[in-house]
Amino acid sequence: MPFADHPSAVPSPPGVRGTDAAARSGPPRPPVPPGPPALSAESAARALGLRQSEVETAVGLGLLATTRGAGGPGERPKVPVTEIPRLLAAPDHPDGLRAQVASVSARDGAALLGITEERFAKLARLGLLTPVRCHLNRYHCVVWQYLADELRAVRRHQAPHLTGQLPAPLRSLLATGDDARPRTWRRRILAQRLSRAGTSWERAAAVAALLPRAYTAALLTPDEQRRLDAARPRPLFARARSRAAERALDPLTRALPGPETEQYAAELAELIAEARAAALRSGHVPRGPRLARPTAPARPAGRLRRPTPTRPPQPPGPGSTGPARKNGRARSARLQGGQAPGGQDRASRSLA
Repeated sequence: MPFADHPSAVPSPPGVRGTDAAARSGPPRPPVPPGPPALSAESAARALGLRQSEVETAVGLGLLATTRGAGGPGERPKVPVTEIPRLLAAPDHPDGLRAQVASVSARDGAALLGITEERFAKLARLGLLTPVRCHLNRYHCVVWQYLADELRAVRRHQAPHLTGQLPAPLRSLLATGDDARPRTWRRRILAQRLSRAGTSWERAAAVAALLPRAYTAALLTPDEQRRLDAARPRPLFARARSRAAERALDPLTRALPGPETEQYAAELAELIAEARAAALRSGHVPRGPRLARPTAPARPAGRLRRPTPTRPPQPPGPGSTGPARKNGRARSARLQGGQAPGGQDRASRSLA
């Protein structure tokens, strides 16, 4: 049966299902324009006394501003130096920020909710608990992390499905083996990217990053494709221990074929239409590739009398010895019968 997302017990990130995330961290901070020097996530973590993973989570949640722009290939978001004194001046630093970005594994999350690990895994596979991060462990298994603040909110509000038997539709969905964790995580990442997007092409690029390139190649002109590539979002993973780890994590960043891909493809088409409309209003319309102008063939020397376009030249008739000579007999034949020697029509002869 096709997958179906259910109302999550976790407060949704901004831009997903229309729910507010103010209970978690307040409204996300918009990206700052380029200008001041910027620090990498590692340098910012040292300056703030935090772990790099905590800084990366804070950036994803909008608690930490980043520089604007796509950057080079593989470049991670950078933190303006002006953010460091702002956060250091907070009275609860670093504990306040660390509490907002604290993430737990499924085992610790189950203990936080007071349920078994098996129950926690079922709720997560059903899409009722949304991961915030993932990584590979030493056995190359994907480990999902969940925001501790979100799980505490679930426990406070006594969310359904924490106790008792799951409803029959949910049990049937579990029986199919469907796992919504990658899908809900991608939706969270998309919501974060859309909240930081400043232009129509950046919003379109955020959705296009979840789809194979073939979906954009069929919709865009070469100029539009270059504009979309320039607005591409930053990589999701800061680092991978090996090439094998990169190959294992990369499929998680792409929508699965089927309903998810179709949904994002439809959203991409709408965003591209919006981007084109915005380009028309601003007068900056992306043009397709400029075609080479055909050049006229060189004209041979001498004056030629070309055949008429209505009737192509005909081959000489039998007994013809070549073009008629300009003598009195040939001129008389033309005047009297309209025929040239050899049976050629006057209008169809090509003179050398």
